[in-house]
Amino acid sequence: MTAIKNDGWIEKNPVRAFERQGMKEVLPDIILPKKEAIVRLAARAPGTLTHFPGFLEATGGRVTEMAMLQWSDIVGLENPIEGHVEVTLHHTKGGKVRAIELRQAVIDILLKIRRSNSSPYVFSNKTDHGYYRDPSNLFWEYGQETGFGARLHDLRHKFAIERLREGWSIYRVQQYIGHGSVLTTERYYLRYLTQAQQAKVKSDGNNGFR
Repeated sequence: MTAIKNDGWIEKNPVRAFERQGMKEVLPDIILPKKEAIVRLAARAPGTLTHFPGFLEATGGRVTEMAMLQWSDIVGLENPIEGHVEVTLHHTKGGKVRAIELRQAVIDILLKIRRSNSSPYVFSNKTDHGYYRDPSNLFWEYGQETGFGARLHDLRHKFAIERLREGWSIYRVQQYIGHGSVLTTERYYLRYLTQAQQAKVKSDGNNGFR
């Protein structure tokens, strides 16, 4: 088929397209960072970044979308109780704006972060743009120093798996963390649940999601 394509008889090799249909992505094992490791990593980070690992663990957010979070994206902090505080995420992977209701653990972290007079960002710094543009690279270095043993992105996975084990439905987790399809959520995380847990998280299409 390659020779026929090279001779100009066909434009694409149909054999390769057929072979790709049967190829399944092999997902790497997810490393769930331990609490002590997260504490060590946070202690190594400078300024507002000291709150960043805990924030990712508590929200399941992607690194970039949370690094670019602004205080104006958050409403309801004047009444800092779960059920009253919501955040709108503008810098999402797919470019689709989404809003999530913040859990108490997240609200408590926000209350500890000092606001900057010169930057609108939650995780602000004194650079011209006012926020940390490469936290993944920074935390990779900090992780090597502190023995973190995982990637910053694994905190997102940790959030999702722990919520599913708590009893959140697979649909609630999908919407909260911003997967475009529930199939993606299932593919990544159901393998870390027991059969009984899998049946439970798939049994309710809402499961209290607001």
